[in-house]
Amino acid sequence: MKHHQTLLATAVVAVLAQLPIVAAAQTAKPVATAASAAVVPAKAPITAKSPSDWIQYDDLTVTPVLDDVSSHLAAARAALDKKDNAKASEAMQAAARALEAQGDRAAKLDHQRAAADLKAAKEVHAKMVALTKQLDATAAQIKAGKLNSTAELDKTIGKAQRADLERRWLVTDVTTWYPVADEPQRHFGAAVEAYAKKDYKAAAAEVRKAASYVRLEAARATGDVKKGLETANTDLQKTAAALDRGALKAEKDMDKAFASANHALALAHRARAAQSWARKAYDQAGYELKAAAQGLESGAAWTGAEAKAAAATAATDARAIGDKLASGGVWAKDEVAKGFESLANGLNKLGQSIGSTSKASPFDAGA
Repeated sequence: MKHHQTLLATAVVAVLAQLPIVAAAQTAKPVATAASAAVVPAKAPITAKSPSDWIQYDDLTVTPVLDDVSSHLAAARAALDKKDNAKASEAMQAAARALEAQGDRAAKLDHQRAAADLKAAKEVHAKMVALTKQLDATAAQIKAGKLNSTAELDKTIGKAQRADLERRWLVTDVTTWYPVADEPQRHFGAAVEAYAKKDYKAAAAEVRKAASYVRLEAARATGDVKKGLETANTDLQKTAAALDRGALKAEKDMDKAFASANHALALAHRARAAQSWARKAYDQAGYELKAAAQGLESGAAWTGAEAKAAAATAATDARAIGDKLASGGVWAKDEVAKGFESLANGLNKLGQSIGSTSKASPFDAGA
């Protein structure tokens, strides 16, 4: 249990060690050769954060309040609980306007992005337009007194619509997703602490909160990476359900689910780092590499001391180049390639140790 008792503190220290981090999405000039380097001015720092609130639905699904859309939806639900239909209607309309603005961003995605990203963004935009109309219609129902509780609201905006809402994560910028990249690990640590106290309901709640971030990252992913995240989310939901029933008898079962989720998250971040690199969004690539490095370390921590030691070098290499790319420091293509390769090796070793068949894709630093 000793490594579990120190895990949360270790994760927090790891996050603080990476601060300050960077908000603005600017790109460095590409390097011409492996030996040449690029330099851009340093950028303004931002800080890590945790969500201030959560939305919990009747089916036990939870989602963090992280942006304008979720903030207004949470306000609408709170007003409904207080029977303040006028305020709830206003909040729902505000959510519709915020979603509309995010939809506009989805429609204007940089055409340098990969074709898969552009196709996904178009699909997300179409769903956002439909959902905006639905939110406006729901606001009108609330105002007219035809919808008076969160239970009725959840029937109007069901699980499928909530999934569509979460797909807007595809177009969120770095200032929204990166500050909470380590939140799953924080909740995993809290779940272990609650389990040790035999507070299984609290442990289940923490696992569901961690799963909500895995779900959001799945919305940004494609292909096998997306499937891996969806599988990890399903496993976490099963773990939470077992905890609710008091049927999870071995802590090692939680450890495996947590390690698998961290592994899937790290693979997703590395894949997006490669995509960002290919379209010369070097700062975005840096943030994704840093998040992947954290995921690798976190996953290895649940697997044991040997795996943790093996992951340390790979995470250090990836984080070092990630810091340079994200902050506009000096970098060269050969060290970028080394960072990606080292991270891939670390992730693949971790995958082998937890029985995962998912592997990091090859990286091409380009000409």
